[in-house]
Amino acid sequence: MAEASEEKAEFKPGLTWRSALAVIFASLAILPVSLYLSLISGTALGGATVVGGGAAVYITVILFSELSLMMGSPLRKQEIFIVFIMASIAGGSPVFIEMVYRQYYAKSFVTWSFSDPFSGQPIPELIPSWWAPPYYTQAAQIRTLFQPAWITPILLATFMFGVLAIVQEMALTMICSVLYIETEKLPFPLAYVNADLVTTLTERKEERMHIFTIATLISMAYAFIQIGIPIVTSGMFNVMMQIIPVPWLDLTTGYLGVEKIMPGAAFGISTSIMSFVTGFLLPVNVLIFILLGSLSTYTFGNWLALTVWGSYFPDWVNEWKPGMGLGLIWQRSLLRVWIYPQLGFLLGLSVLLIVARYKYFISAFKTLAKLKTSSERGYFPISRILLMYLGASLLSVLVFHLFIPGFPIWLAALISVGLTFINGVVGTRILGEAASYYSFPYFWQGVVTLSNYPDVAAFFLQPTIGGSLTPSWVQAVKTAQLTETKPLDFFKSFLIAFVAYSVFSLIYASFFWAMAPIPSSVYPWTLYYWPVRATAESMWYTRQIVSRPDIIFYAFFLIIALGLFGQAFTKLTSLPFSLVALVTGTTWVPPGAVSMLIGGLIGNYVLKRYMGEKFWNEYRSVIVAGVAAGEGIIVGVLSALVIMTRATWIKPY
Repeated sequence: MAEASEEKAEFKPGLTWRSALAVIFASLAILPVSLYLSLISGTALGGATVVGGGAAVYITVILFSELSLMMGSPLRKQEIFIVFIMASIAGGSPVFIEMVYRQYYAKSFVTWSFSDPFSGQPIPELIPSWWAPPYYTQAAQIRTLFQPAWITPILLATFMFGVLAIVQEMALTMICSVLYIETEKLPFPLAYVNADLVTTLTERKEERMHIFTIATLISMAYAFIQIGIPIVTSGMFNVMMQIIPVPWLDLTTGYLGVEKIMPGAAFGISTSIMSFVTGFLLPVNVLIFILLGSLSTYTFGNWLALTVWGSYFPDWVNEWKPGMGLGLIWQRSLLRVWIYPQLGFLLGLSVLLIVARYKYFISAFKTLAKLKTSSERGYFPISRILLMYLGASLLSVLVFHLFIPGFPIWLAALISVGLTFINGVVGTRILGEAASYYSFPYFWQGVVTLSNYPDVAAFFLQPTIGGSLTPSWVQAVKTAQLTETKPLDFFKSFLIAFVAYSVFSLIYASFFWAMAPIPSSVYPWTLYYWPVRATAESMWYTRQIVSRPDIIFYAFFLIIALGLFGQAFTKLTSLPFSLVALVTGTTWVPPGAVSMLIGGLIGNYVLKRYMGEKFWNEYRSVIVAGVAAGEGIIVGVLSALVIMTRATWIKPY
């Protein structure tokens, strides 16, 4: 699909009563299914707006698309864009289940086994009532969120991480949209996938629909073999038949395990079909650098941290044991080795990007400064954007200071204002160039640990640290432009989705909690995952994860050196060097990076030659869109099946 020019594109509204109704429907009908599925299996019907969007998207889009056709008034592509983007948010954001987790944490046997090193008290004794009702109160024993003790925790979380976070993200999205879409013009390859999916479902051209349908059917067949057969066999015969391993083929342990020659290393191959076809969209050199970054950390890096650099990482040396699987190695090495290096990598990349591309930043702010009113392209004037960004950030710092008065307010402000900007700018750059979604876990915990602030309450509240949603939102703005939709309608529709999923999430989370304790055997995933999560968080709160500013320093200058080397290398040899892709890879475990490279090689050197370069370049994003749709449909159907079987199982008779 050709990209619309700034001057000639005619953008039309996508937010209508029909698209708004679809968004509300997703929260009303899809969200409870998504919530239940997440409680029993750890997956959900909704998904991020990076690509595809999850089963909630296809269920909602196909339903409303077909209904509108039957009524003789088909949805326009602008309306389908809004439904496509928002259904995964409205139908897959059961945010208030987090409140149930808080109550579990406040009285769990796991947390009672950890004591604060400063006061010597068990963690449950120190949990603030504005975070969760204390373990000894009646409110902690009653399984419902509709009681007075929950008013303050719910309002505080909604205001800080709902209202203020959204305002902050919107402002940063507008800045990054002008920077990376209008000025630097990054490719955002996954935006074309989303746009092609919307266009295909709207226009229904024969050749495009033929390719889309074939890709969808192939993906459905694969997804059924991978996901469906285990569900069907376990339900009918009480024996799970796993033909294709989920989510990856673990080559860390076993007969072919890399641990035999490199103890501590993690390696595997992702079995998700989306991992392979996403490689169709990226240049091979970018995929190679992503894999190099991944192998340098979780394969060779883990091995070296266990052997050569064991004195730097004694906790990792003590915790690693032969036979640990890929998932466990990923979790433990992240906590014990890579948390602080990844922060240094992010800061180093940020400095290089800002210094090397400062002209783009100046141009972007000049563009915003010229706007006097809300632009049709979806951007506010720079004065309003700065007011939104700084106002939301500093107000969150003020609220944080009211609840945690002893924490350095200057540090909270620096993190909320400065790091949010870095997080959004770097994350959007990564998504726009490498089609990867960057997320930095446990960041606030690392900040509190480095500050040596003694009160454990600081771990339970933080100022608004945004930027994590900005990359996918900027990509949504790009998709809006490709589908000739007013980008401002994206922001308006998100507000509707936010209200819808907040209200229904509160209702459904309380409903499922009232049906049975969480965690319990009725909700198997929580029985497994919540204690693991509580353990990891308690390790932070009790300072068992040691602060390492020296490693941040080394990692920062390592990236600076690699960036300068890469620039010189490219000038001397004319060979491409992608520092963005390399740093992106350091946040990935190998399975996804390996499968994407395999897919990229097959796409660029096999399918491209077989289909022809012109056909491949025109329809590869349609193929990826079809694969995403097929996987989403199967997940949706199987989720409904699980709901029906489990609903019978949990009856008391």
